[in-house]
Amino acid sequence: MATKTRADLLKRLDPYWKMEAANVLLVPAFLLWLSQGRISVIAVAPMAATILLLVIGALYWRGKVRQLRGDGRNFTGLLRGISVWQRPALVLTLVGCLTALSGWLVPDWSAGLADRNIATGCAILAVLEYVNYYHRQLQHFDNREDFQRLLAGKGFRKSWLSRDLEALRKGSS
Repeated sequence: MATKTRADLLKRLDPYWKMEAANVLLVPAFLLWLSQGRISVIAVAPMAATILLLVIGALYWRGKVRQLRGDGRNFTGLLRGISVWQRPALVLTLVGCLTALSGWLVPDWSAGLADRNIATGCAILAVLEYVNYYHRQLQHFDNREDFQRLLAGKGFRKSWLSRDLEALRKGSS
């Protein structure tokens, strides 16, 4: 039973890192296409936060899958690196939110409506990714048990990364 559970878990988790890694390239490419290449710092800052968090997610999920497969040699080192990037990711996310907001408050600072919309979308995505990785699991659509837990009003559980970082910090203190 445990082997089947582990195999099922690996089957569900293995695509995550590939999807996050692909989105590192696809999200900015799509947004540049959507804006016809007309973006300003208003959109670049929250887009950078989103990309950083997608990179962190791709690295984490790849490491987690390797750990579950029994090849977790560098997992602790990976977690330490991801822990170091938590604060810069938060700061970049907050800066991205501020630049997105500034685009609406002072429209002349932006390259147009598409730029402001992209900035806003990326700022929201960066906040959601930050919370989803470092605090609470927001994604519930891919796992029946998680979705049922959410519908039952039991709230959002700690994210996998949050649990792993908590264990790392307890182990090193």
